[in-house]
Amino acid sequence: MKLLIVLLLFLSPLDKAREKYHKAVQIQNSLKAIEYYRQIIKEAPKTAYADSSLFRIGMFYYLLGDFEQTINTLEVIYNKGQVSSLYQKACFWLKVSYQNIGDTSKTQEFSKILDTLKMPSDKPITLEGEESKEKTEFYTVQLGAYRDKEWADLFLSHLKEHNVKSYTIQKGKYIRIFSGKFPTKEDAEKYLKILQDNGFDGFVILLKP
Repeated sequence: MKLLIVLLLFLSPLDKAREKYHKAVQIQNSLKAIEYYRQIIKEAPKTAYADSSLFRIGMFYYLLGDFEQTINTLEVIYNKGQVSSLYQKACFWLKVSYQNIGDTSKTQEFSKILDTLKMPSDKPITLEGEESKEKTEFYTVQLGAYRDKEWADLFLSHLKEHNVKSYTIQKGKYIRIFSGKFPTKEDAEKYLKILQDNGFDGFVILLKP
Protein backbone atom coordinates (compact mmCIF):
# COMPACT_ATOMS: atom_id res chain seq x y z
CA MET A 1 0.00 0.00 0.00
CA LYS A 2 2.84 2.41 0.91
CA LEU A 3 4.58 1.59 -2.36
CA LEU A 4 1.40 2.39 -4.30
CA ILE A 5 1.12 5.80 -2.61
CA VAL A 6 4.77 6.62 -3.40
CA LEU A 7 4.31 5.64 -7.05
CA LEU A 8 1.18 7.75 -7.40
CA LEU A 9 3.10 10.87 -6.35
CA PHE A 10 5.16 10.69 -9.57
CA LEU A 11 2.33 9.94 -11.98
CA SER A 12 0.21 12.26 -14.14
CA PRO A 13 -3.50 12.63 -13.27
CA LEU A 14 -4.38 10.17 -16.05
CA ASP A 15 -1.74 7.69 -14.91
CA LYS A 16 -2.92 8.04 -11.30
CA ALA A 17 -6.50 7.42 -12.37
CA ARG A 18 -5.44 4.37 -14.37
CA GLU A 19 -3.43 2.94 -11.47
CA LYS A 20 -6.22 3.52 -8.96
CA TYR A 21 -8.86 2.12 -11.30
CA HIS A 22 -6.98 -1.12 -11.95
CA LYS A 23 -6.27 -1.38 -8.23
CA ALA A 24 -9.95 -0.88 -7.43
CA VAL A 25 -11.24 -3.55 -9.82
CA GLN A 26 -9.00 -6.12 -8.13
CA ILE A 27 -10.12 -5.32 -4.58
CA GLN A 28 -12.48 -7.89 -3.08
CA ASN A 29 -13.92 -5.42 -0.56
CA SER A 30 -16.53 -3.45 -2.54
CA LEU A 31 -16.66 -0.57 -0.07
CA LYS A 32 -12.88 -0.16 -0.25
CA ALA A 33 -13.05 -0.24 -4.06
CA ILE A 34 -15.68 2.50 -4.01
CA GLU A 35 -13.27 4.70 -2.03
CA TYR A 36 -10.85 4.46 -4.94
CA TYR A 37 -13.60 5.12 -7.47
CA ARG A 38 -14.68 8.27 -5.62
CA GLN A 39 -11.06 9.48 -5.53
CA ILE A 40 -10.81 8.99 -9.30
CA ILE A 41 -14.04 10.93 -9.89
CA LYS A 42 -12.75 13.80 -7.76
CA GLU A 43 -9.14 13.87 -8.98
CA ALA A 44 -9.58 13.07 -12.68
CA PRO A 45 -13.19 13.97 -13.58
CA LYS A 46 -12.53 14.39 -17.31
CA THR A 47 -10.86 11.00 -17.88
CA ALA A 48 -12.51 7.81 -19.10
CA TYR A 49 -11.85 6.31 -15.69
CA ALA A 50 -14.11 8.83 -13.95
CA ASP A 51 -17.24 7.75 -15.83
CA SER A 52 -16.25 4.09 -15.51
CA SER A 53 -15.91 4.63 -11.76
CA LEU A 54 -19.34 6.24 -11.61
CA PHE A 55 -20.78 3.34 -13.56
CA ARG A 56 -19.23 0.77 -11.22
CA ILE A 57 -20.57 2.62 -8.18
CA GLY A 58 -24.00 2.64 -9.79
CA MET A 59 -23.78 -1.11 -10.42
CA PHE A 60 -22.73 -1.65 -6.80
CA TYR A 61 -25.93 0.04 -5.62
CA TYR A 62 -27.94 -1.92 -8.19
CA LEU A 63 -26.62 -5.23 -6.86
CA LEU A 64 -27.59 -4.08 -3.36
CA GLY A 65 -31.10 -3.43 -4.62
CA ASP A 66 -30.79 0.29 -3.88
CA PHE A 67 -32.32 1.49 -7.14
CA GLU A 68 -32.72 5.09 -5.98
CA GLN A 69 -28.96 5.40 -5.45
CA THR A 70 -28.34 3.60 -8.73
CA ILE A 71 -30.46 6.22 -10.47
CA ASN A 72 -28.78 9.13 -8.67
CA THR A 73 -25.35 7.85 -9.66
CA LEU A 74 -26.02 6.91 -13.28
CA GLU A 75 -27.91 10.14 -13.98
CA VAL A 76 -24.58 11.95 -13.58
CA ILE A 77 -23.40 10.06 -16.67
CA TYR A 78 -26.74 10.53 -18.43
CA ASN A 79 -26.62 14.30 -17.87
CA LYS A 80 -23.28 14.47 -19.70
CA GLY A 81 -25.04 13.31 -22.83
CA GLN A 82 -23.38 11.35 -25.60
CA VAL A 83 -20.05 13.01 -24.88
CA SER A 84 -19.72 10.11 -22.44
CA SER A 85 -19.18 6.76 -24.15
CA LEU A 86 -21.03 5.15 -21.23
CA TYR A 87 -24.14 7.20 -22.02
CA GLN A 88 -25.98 4.29 -23.66
CA LYS A 89 -25.13 1.85 -20.87
CA ALA A 90 -26.23 4.39 -18.26
CA CYS A 91 -29.54 4.81 -20.11
CA PHE A 92 -30.03 1.04 -20.20
CA TRP A 93 -29.52 0.61 -16.46
CA LEU A 94 -31.57 3.71 -15.67
CA LYS A 95 -34.41 2.11 -17.62
CA VAL A 96 -34.01 -1.13 -15.66
CA SER A 97 -33.77 0.72 -12.33
CA TYR A 98 -36.87 2.81 -12.99
CA GLN A 99 -38.64 -0.38 -14.00
CA ASN A 100 -37.67 -1.93 -10.67
CA ILE A 101 -39.16 0.94 -8.67
CA GLY A 102 -42.32 0.87 -10.78
CA ASP A 103 -41.87 4.23 -12.51
CA THR A 104 -43.56 3.41 -15.84
CA SER A 105 -43.18 6.91 -17.26
CA LYS A 106 -39.40 7.01 -16.77
CA THR A 107 -39.05 3.42 -17.98
CA GLN A 108 -40.77 4.34 -21.25
CA GLU A 109 -38.72 7.53 -21.52
CA PHE A 110 -35.42 5.65 -21.37
CA SER A 111 -36.73 2.88 -23.63
CA LYS A 112 -37.38 5.54 -26.29
CA ILE A 113 -33.90 7.01 -25.78
CA LEU A 114 -32.33 3.58 -26.23
CA ASP A 115 -34.37 2.98 -29.39
CA THR A 116 -33.05 6.20 -30.93
CA LEU A 117 -29.45 5.20 -30.12
CA LYS A 118 -29.66 1.86 -31.91
CA MET A 119 -28.75 1.58 -35.58
CA PRO A 120 -31.16 -0.33 -37.87
CA SER A 121 -30.25 -3.97 -37.24
CA ASP A 122 -30.44 -4.93 -40.95
CA LYS A 123 -28.04 -2.24 -42.14
CA PRO A 124 -24.82 -3.92 -43.30
CA ILE A 125 -21.35 -2.62 -42.45
CA THR A 126 -18.54 -3.44 -44.85
CA LEU A 127 -15.46 -4.90 -43.21
CA GLU A 128 -12.17 -3.11 -43.68
CA GLY A 129 -8.51 -3.99 -43.35
CA GLU A 130 -7.71 -7.42 -41.96
CA GLU A 131 -11.37 -8.14 -41.32
CA SER A 132 -11.94 -8.19 -45.11
CA LYS A 133 -10.46 -11.70 -45.09
CA GLU A 134 -13.88 -12.96 -44.00
CA LYS A 135 -15.34 -14.91 -46.94
CA THR A 136 -19.04 -14.69 -46.09
CA GLU A 137 -21.38 -12.24 -44.42
CA PHE A 138 -22.54 -12.92 -40.88
CA TYR A 139 -24.60 -11.42 -38.09
CA THR A 140 -22.95 -10.09 -34.96
CA VAL A 141 -23.68 -7.97 -31.89
CA GLN A 142 -22.20 -4.49 -31.69
CA LEU A 143 -21.49 -3.59 -28.07
CA GLY A 144 -19.88 -0.19 -28.49
CA ALA A 145 -18.21 2.38 -30.74
CA TYR A 146 -15.43 4.63 -29.46
CA ARG A 147 -13.38 7.45 -30.96
CA ASP A 148 -10.98 7.35 -28.03
CA LYS A 149 -8.70 4.28 -27.92
CA GLU A 150 -8.46 4.68 -24.14
CA TRP A 151 -12.22 4.17 -23.82
CA ALA A 152 -12.16 1.25 -26.23
CA ASP A 153 -9.33 -0.48 -24.37
CA LEU A 154 -11.11 0.06 -21.06
CA PHE A 155 -14.32 -1.48 -22.37
CA LEU A 156 -12.46 -4.40 -23.96
CA SER A 157 -10.83 -5.04 -20.60
CA HIS A 158 -14.27 -4.97 -18.96
CA LEU A 159 -15.56 -7.52 -21.46
CA LYS A 160 -12.57 -9.76 -20.85
CA GLU A 161 -13.16 -9.61 -17.08
CA HIS A 162 -16.64 -11.05 -17.72
CA ASN A 163 -15.41 -13.69 -20.19
CA VAL A 164 -17.14 -12.04 -23.15
CA LYS A 165 -15.16 -12.71 -26.33
CA SER A 166 -14.93 -9.71 -28.62
CA TYR A 167 -13.20 -8.25 -31.66
CA THR A 168 -12.83 -4.76 -33.10
CA ILE A 169 -13.20 -3.12 -36.49
CA GLN A 170 -11.85 0.35 -37.22
CA LYS A 171 -14.38 2.24 -39.36
CA GLY A 172 -13.69 5.90 -39.98
CA LYS A 173 -12.85 7.60 -36.69
CA TYR A 174 -14.55 4.93 -34.61
CA ILE A 175 -13.33 1.70 -33.06
CA ARG A 176 -16.36 -0.58 -33.17
CA ILE A 177 -16.52 -3.47 -30.71
CA PHE A 178 -18.37 -6.66 -31.61
CA SER A 179 -19.06 -10.05 -30.07
CA GLY A 180 -20.09 -13.27 -31.80
CA LYS A 181 -20.46 -14.35 -35.43
CA PHE A 182 -23.71 -16.03 -36.48
CA PRO A 183 -25.18 -17.31 -39.77
CA THR A 184 -28.68 -16.04 -38.94
CA LYS A 185 -30.17 -12.93 -37.36
CA GLU A 186 -32.22 -15.11 -35.00
CA ASP A 187 -29.06 -16.73 -33.57
CA ALA A 188 -27.49 -13.32 -33.03
CA GLU A 189 -30.62 -12.03 -31.28
CA LYS A 190 -30.58 -15.02 -28.91
CA TYR A 191 -26.96 -14.24 -28.08
CA LEU A 192 -27.82 -10.56 -27.54
CA LYS A 193 -30.47 -11.62 -25.01
CA ILE A 194 -27.81 -13.58 -23.09
CA LEU A 195 -25.52 -10.54 -23.11
CA GLN A 196 -28.33 -8.27 -21.88
CA ASP A 197 -29.13 -10.69 -19.06
CA ASN A 198 -25.50 -10.29 -17.99
CA GLY A 199 -25.52 -6.51 -18.09
CA PHE A 200 -24.28 -5.77 -21.62
CA ASP A 201 -26.46 -3.93 -24.09
CA GLY A 202 -26.01 -3.77 -27.85
CA PHE A 203 -27.72 -4.41 -31.17
CA VAL A 204 -27.59 -6.95 -33.99
CA ILE A 205 -26.10 -5.96 -37.34
CA LEU A 206 -25.08 -7.70 -40.56
CA LEU A 207 -21.38 -7.56 -41.48
CA LYS A 208 -20.32 -8.16 -45.07
CA PRO A 209 -16.82 -8.94 -46.44
